Amino acid sequence: PEQALAIVPPICEALQYAHDHGIVHRDIKPENLLIDKTGRVKIADFGIAKIIHRETDTLVCSEGGQTGVSASLPQGTPDYAAPEQANGTADHRADIYSLGVVLYEMLTGERPKDKLEAPSKRVQVDIRIDEIVLRALEKTPELRFATAAEFRTQVEKAVHQPN
Repeated sequence: PEQALAIVPPICEALQYAHDHGIVHRDIKPENLLIDKTGRVKIADFGIAKIIHRETDTLVCSEGGQTGVSASLPQGTPDYAAPEQANGTADHRADIYSLGVVLYEMLTGERPKDKLEAPSKRVQVDIRIDEIVLRALEKTPELRFATAAEFRTQVEKAVHQPN
């Protein structure tokens, strides 16, 4: 859990930077999160990213053709995609959902099932981590963290502040 929780804040920071510049990745998954030899985390494969006009959350560019072989679909990798990605209306909160799936998987060793079980039911983690993970995995985008920066802040607070 300590390693998983150490990886999330820099991913949130990178996502927040992208979101601040109107870019929604739409395919956050373990294969697209790289850790270099120094332990620095990087987000890769912006192949299906969309540019969103922030004031209106409207699409600025159309779907681009993707080259190469990938398990990603235009709406993201199904096991990691937010529910709203199925109808193509994803905004920055879809990346927050996908990172929630990755965090759940890092903590428990499995992706979330239809009936979502708190990570603490499976592994020894602080119940504050449950609240963070379950909020990131809310089906309704409005109930998730509003920003990746907020997600980061909550993870850091849970890790660095004792109960």
